[in-house]
Amino acid sequence: MVIRTWTYGHKYVYLSQQERVLMTAFPKFLITNEPAAVTEARQRVLDEFQDLEFYDEGHRYLLHGRQLPSVSNVAHRFIRVPFDEQRQATRYAERHGETPEHWIQQWRQNAFRAKTLGTKTHAYGESLGYLRAGLPERICPSILPQYMPEYRFLAPLHPKEEAVLKFMGEMPQSMHLVLNEARAYSGKNPCPEQNLKEQLAGTFDMLYYNDGTDGQPEGFIILDYKTNSSLQNDYNRRFGRVLREPFADMTEEDLSIYTIQLSLYALMLQDIGIPIIARRIVWLKDAEYEIIPVSDLTDKLRQVI
Repeated sequence: MVIRTWTYGHKYVYLSQQERVLMTAFPKFLITNEPAAVTEARQRVLDEFQDLEFYDEGHRYLLHGRQLPSVSNVAHRFIRVPFDEQRQATRYAERHGETPEHWIQQWRQNAFRAKTLGTKTHAYGESLGYLRAGLPERICPSILPQYMPEYRFLAPLHPKEEAVLKFMGEMPQSMHLVLNEARAYSGKNPCPEQNLKEQLAGTFDMLYYNDGTDGQPEGFIILDYKTNSSLQNDYNRRFGRVLREPFADMTEEDLSIYTIQLSLYALMLQDIGIPIIARRIVWLKDAEYEIIPVSDLTDKLRQVI
């Protein structure tokens, strides 16, 4: 299998999956004048999780040849009644006309569009984060056509990307980049009883370190970009639809699922000795953004997974 990637000069370079994995297996780097805690944490993450492989096709995580469930899939297990596409499409067709197949196609196309936009926006965010840190060489290949080297400018091509540009522009200098889009897995805690019973893996969007010079607490912060049109579900809130135990105090909605995901990422980092002081969603709207702090659920997750 070969992967086609975009490079400078608008030329295509073809890499095998194995070559791509090897090229990205040890993305070690230093940022000028960064705190020693940042350098140490980055090295630790890259060293501890270097044996985890990720394959876009099938969204698979492999650890020594064994496939691990993803953080996203595990978080969705806490939904009480998974979405029944055929049943809902039939009901929707009865109320609005057309066939169930028509609405299924519409929903899948909308979901594909949203996923594609989300993927591109994440790549832009990853690239802009590295550019802000003085590492233009780490701009994602798919985003390179948007880069003007003479001005160190990464052009936003969509309102969601404009929101990322604003977020990065307003980020205080006290925030130091550790890693973007880094893979991690559970089971690294030196106390066996603290490890999850099931080993799982995932990729977190951003890990930063606040040095405390802005008056905020000093420590590591994990952040996640979200491009959803809404994070809350008004219907489920109105009728009291909640997640499975031990999260029955949380509404069944994207915000709750993302809160679980961020705690799982934080848990993996804490297991290798990187304490996380905050978990935040960066909700990207049209040219605007909202930072949403979310709860720490790591203790509950250690009990149920």
